[in-house]
Amino acid sequence: MITATIRRGIIGLILLTAVSFWISRKQGVDEISPIADLDPKLNYVLRDFELQVYDEDGKATFNLQAPVLRNNPELKLGTIEQPVISMHDQGAVWGLTAQTAIMTADKEYVHLSGQVQVQWHDPVSGNQAEFETADMKIDVTPQTAATEQEVSLFDGLNKLNAIGMNLNMKNNSYTLKQKVRATYAVN
Repeated sequence: MITATIRRGIIGLILLTAVSFWISRKQGVDEISPIADLDPKLNYVLRDFELQVYDEDGKATFNLQAPVLRNNPELKLGTIEQPVISMHDQGAVWGLTAQTAIMTADKEYVHLSGQVQVQWHDPVSGNQAEFETADMKIDVTPQTAATEQEVSLFDGLNKLNAIGMNLNMKNNSYTLKQKVRATYAVN
């Protein structure tokens, strides 16, 4: 038989257990927010890294892969070795490679240098083009690029050479600036 003292002890123990569970649950409610970005004030080196940028609809628009990224917090620049960049817009795919790249801390500007190769392919139309130059400056959000160096273009049939080029990756167009030389294939 359970006496009144034992019964009060069991009820007290149940109440203490419930209160302690409630307090522990309340303290554990604080969520740990994920780290959105690396602190640009830190001096760091990333190896075999990948950076993915999405638009406001959640679609991937920019991808950067490289074996090494070095952050310089004083200059607020990242130096990237052997970058491989992929940009997507309206089905067209732009692939860019270079020996080195320098990226601003806000990831809005990239300067490619040393054997820059750009490949464009539109799977819907089947059109494609390849560009080669010594350096290229890219504005990431508007998806534009430019170079003042000699550039060569090959679209599968025709070959063009020029000094300087403006490139708009959103509407898949380019403007050659000066000393344009072209060799057209006759169909």
